[in-house]
Amino acid sequence: AQAARIALVETSPSMEAQQRARLAGVGATWHADLRALPAGPAIIIANEFLDALPIRQFIRRAEGWMERFVADGTFVEQPADTALPDAPDDTIIERGDAAREVVATLAARRATTLVLDYGPTESGFGDSLQAVRAHARAEPLAAPGTADLTAHVDFGAIAAIARAGGARVHGAIPQGLFLQRLGLMTRAAMLAQSAPRQAGLILSGAQRLTAPEGMGRLFKAMCLCDPAMPTPIGFDA
Repeated sequence: AQAARIALVETSPSMEAQQRARLAGVGATWHADLRALPAGPAIIIANEFLDALPIRQFIRRAEGWMERFVADGTFVEQPADTALPDAPDDTIIERGDAAREVVATLAARRATTLVLDYGPTESGFGDSLQAVRAHARAEPLAAPGTADLTAHVDFGAIAAIARAGGARVHGAIPQGLFLQRLGLMTRAAMLAQSAPRQAGLILSGAQRLTAPEGMGRLFKAMCLCDPAMPTPIGFDA
């Protein structure tokens, strides 16, 4: 704790106020965005972070590509100002420009970044925008501010952005494979043995994180790092 420099990026004034109250006296600093963080080595854990960033959504109509916006609590469409590939009518393309900007910033800094999130390995088509309220699916535009809004991470796109920024990219690989290589199941078995009353919860949790029918396949792991770094554990075959 004496050697650490705590730097927070927070866009919510109310959340920043709570953080300042809790971290009073520890010398933390707050910054408007990632580019304002102090220079030096950094390790970033992006666990279900990129999926929560805003996306742009485009839908192909007979007259061409349209971009979806929100007005008066409903979706509206305007002609797109972005070049997009040809596709059949009603095809939807999503672009995570905010996620791409974050990844470009981290790649330029050569920050070692572990991304754990859900989405396809390669870019594609489809509507992945969803809302979750009280652990259940909800309508994205219903009761704004009361649900978590997420969309699938385009791992193909962020990998390309990272490489263009000079970073080495490992993955994306299925989260289940990554955690098994790290020894999750062995560790879970050891914990279950030492805590018999919680054994069922520990083992079921590990199974949920790694099983293909759970989070093991949909969720991916990717590491961005300096090209001089060796392959991180978990990404070596």
